[in-house]
Amino acid sequence: MENKQVGIISAVSAYILWGALGVFWELLNAVPAMDTLAYRVVFSIVTIAVVLTMQRNWSLLWQEVLQLIHNRKIYYIILSSFLIAVNWFIYIYMVTHHQATEASLGYYIMPLMNVAVAVIILHEKLLRYQALALVLVIIGVLSLTYLTGSLPINTLLMATSFCFYGLIKKQVPLPATISLALETFCVAPIAIIYLWISPHTLTQNGPFVTIMLLSSGIITVIPLLLFAIANKNTDFITLGFIQYLNPTIQLLMAIFVLHERFQINQAIVFIFIWAGILIFVIGSVRQFKHIKSSGEL
Repeated sequence: MENKQVGIISAVSAYILWGALGVFWELLNAVPAMDTLAYRVVFSIVTIAVVLTMQRNWSLLWQEVLQLIHNRKIYYIILSSFLIAVNWFIYIYMVTHHQATEASLGYYIMPLMNVAVAVIILHEKLLRYQALALVLVIIGVLSLTYLTGSLPINTLLMATSFCFYGLIKKQVPLPATISLALETFCVAPIAIIYLWISPHTLTQNGPFVTIMLLSSGIITVIPLLLFAIANKNTDFITLGFIQYLNPTIQLLMAIFVLHERFQINQAIVFIFIWAGILIFVIGSVRQFKHIKSSGEL
């Protein structure tokens, strides 16, 4: 029971931090989104280096690299690193351009997009409740397209990039710290070169923004470490519930902290999305209970 409590507390903490990150990035709106991303990558490496040193895991990191090269799976890490960088960039761009509400929508539909990818690419069976949930999400996206006159490209790209990132990560299961270290090391040369040629400087926007940029690595790594603890000590269905804290907090922050307008067309879309999520969660709970009662777990 104690381990489960630790897992739940860690999961809630991780998703609350992830949900509140929108406000953090919005405070950096004076910095170009690409520069913010590059600083995030560089200072994440610094933070991870400290964590690896404290955990004495540098030898484990090197062993994993050699193993990945030997198994020819290093390409998965390279691809996943670029996908997560794309996800980070789109999210930072959306939040700093007054699109935090649309960003939260992307995280709402992400679990259902994972189902669609599993069916299309992994040829998994689509269950009835999953199909109904997906139909409602598709109706929601099409409604938004019709009401606004344009497809929510950024929202879909953000959800898609993270969806395929998760798919690739399943091919190479690694400890959270090691995984993030390898991914950030892969994109670090590009980030460093970009910062070298970028006209923006670290201290350009004053001490407050400078401190925020310096702490971007810490706020990236801490939720990930908390999630790693949660993943080890919490069952799948509990995490499935808690994960919706992230987009819910993002949406509330967008409306009440960032003061974005929640328009009627957005409300219509969210009603379809929330209905799909409700069906998806209820169906997942029933399926989990059925599997558990049949002794397959």
